[in-house]
Amino acid sequence: MSLRNYIDKLKRYFGFSREEWLNFCIVVLCMSIIYSWTDWGVQRFDPVIGFRNLLTAIVFVGITVFVHHAGQRMMALLLGFRAEQRLWWHGLIIGLILVMLTNGKIQFLAATGMLVYLLPAHRIGAFRYGPNLTTVAKIALGGPVLNILFSALIKSFEWAGILSPEIGTKLFVLNISFAAWNLLPIPPLDGSKVFFYSRLTYAFMFGSIASYVLMVYFLNYYSYIIALLFGALTWLIFYIFFESKWRP
Repeated sequence: MSLRNYIDKLKRYFGFSREEWLNFCIVVLCMSIIYSWTDWGVQRFDPVIGFRNLLTAIVFVGITVFVHHAGQRMMALLLGFRAEQRLWWHGLIIGLILVMLTNGKIQFLAATGMLVYLLPAHRIGAFRYGPNLTTVAKIALGGPVLNILFSALIKSFEWAGILSPEIGTKLFVLNISFAAWNLLPIPPLDGSKVFFYSRLTYAFMFGSIASYVLMVYFLNYYSYIIALLFGALTWLIFYIFFESKWRP
């Protein structure tokens, strides 16, 4: 595909529909409440501080969710398809219940699914029978992968002094956490699409991203190389104890 053709696809099909924008706003608002649950005061409840933190959370969460969806839409158009995001109400309800029951200790940030449609006018002479598991998995991974790349860019800006540590750290952690939550193998999350395509690929991707999130949260350590090594170890363990014994 030529760059000119791809740019034309982006202009034609990248935009969100009215329903998608409505779902986007609902997801961002609810996730912002979850994300800012513990930021409504220091010693006691303070509505002024809380509302200000909620507005900040809306900006951060909005950027994170948009990056995720943009990654999937760009990957879909690259493969000759169009991705459409759908609201997962169960995920929002689970997230709100968990954050209330744990007083903000568990912030479940996954509430969207994805549908893929063929663009027949752009697939002349190619496969025309709709998306298969490989295609859907690649498109689904576009979201978490772009969140990870975006978090790396944010951290680079922070280290270069372009972003303040407060803004950089929050956006960085939010993006990698969002990527990890959405890789859970629960339909309709992205992880379920990767899992049904290839369990070994899923083991590697989830092991890499989950280990990176844990290193950042608990050790304040940043290393993609170590995360990839943990992903490879997860792949090996899963293969030895599960995949090699699998019989169709």
